Amino acid sequence: MSDEREDVLLLDVPSTGDYLSVLPTATAAVATRLGFSLDEIEDLRAAVNAAVALLIPAAKQETGRSRPLRRKTGGEPLRCRLEVGSETLQIVLSRPKGAPLPDAGAYQWQVLRALTDEVESEVENATTTIRIRQQRPATEADTDTERHQIH
Repeated sequence: MSDEREDVLLLDVPSTGDYLSVLPTATAAVATRLGFSLDEIEDLRAAVNAAVALLIPAAKQETGRSRPLRRKTGGEPLRCRLEVGSETLQIVLSRPKGAPLPDAGAYQWQVLRALTDEVESEVENATTTIRIRQQRPATEADTDTERHQIH
C-alpha cells in the first residue's frame, strides 16, 4: 500500500501513569482533525490504551519487578508516532529496551484487532513496536466525486 505521509506527530512520554494519557488524547485530536466520527475516535483511544497496556508490562519484565505506574521508573520513554497519510492514519507505539509482548490471545490484542483495521507488532534491535492502521474517513469532496462519476 503506497500511502504517502502528509503530516507526522512525534511524542516521547515517560512510561508512567501521569503522562500516558497524553497518547490517546493526541490520537483523538489528530483523528478529530481528519474527520473521524465520535465512535471512531473513541475506538482509536481505546486501541491506543490497549497498545500501551501491552507495551508497559513488557517494559516491567526487564527488571522482574512490577512497580506502580505512578512511580517514576527512570526508564526509557514510550514513543508515539502519528502518521497522517492520504488514505490512513498510522499510530506507531514503541518502547526501547522492550521485552517480548504478551501472547496474541491476550485481552489487549483482542481489543486492538476488534477496534482497528490493521495491527502488527515486532521486536527489533531491542525495541518493541506496535503499529495500528486505520482507514481515513471519506471527505465530503470524496463523496461528491463518487456521486458524479459515470459507472
